[in-house]
Amino acid sequence: MADYQLVAKFYQQEHADMSVIQTVSFGSGRKYFVLKDKKPYLMAETDAISNYFDKACIFGKYLCIGTGDTVIFVNLETLGSISMQVNFYFGYFFIHENMLYIASGTGITAVNESIQTVWKNEALAIDGVVIHEVCKKGNQKYLRISCEMNPPDDWVEKHVRLRTGEVL
Repeated sequence: MADYQLVAKFYQQEHADMSVIQTVSFGSGRKYFVLKDKKPYLMAETDAISNYFDKACIFGKYLCIGTGDTVIFVNLETLGSISMQVNFYFGYFFIHENMLYIASGTGITAVNESIQTVWKNEALAIDGVVIHEVCKKGNQKYLRISCEMNPPDDWVEKHVRLRTGEVL
């Protein structure tokens, strides 16, 4: 499998052959750049920043872009894309082993390396979820998270089963 890396930008003087990279467009504004085996490979463009939390990451063979209330998955081998709506707004990505956890304004969605939803719990918060870490108690693994229950400053810690999304 190729080695993909998300970078802030390509520099023309370092990469003279910029014309050979692929481009995928989902709007006009924010640009994300991917290297393949340390060479410019892809530029993905989304609408101008619509949310403070807009982010991107590489997960397996996918470029994952969270923007507004949408997550876009670009297959880095085929350049095909699919999107997923999240509840309220996209928060950020958290990767653990072979799972991608997508925090939203009200919950978490867990997807596997094939970008299939494994579980979804959108009843965790009113206005924000923060994933702190993966913990283990006995043989049970869980996510330690904080949930905004009464904005602006009423955060509550919760524990969510890693495999099912159920609150412990």
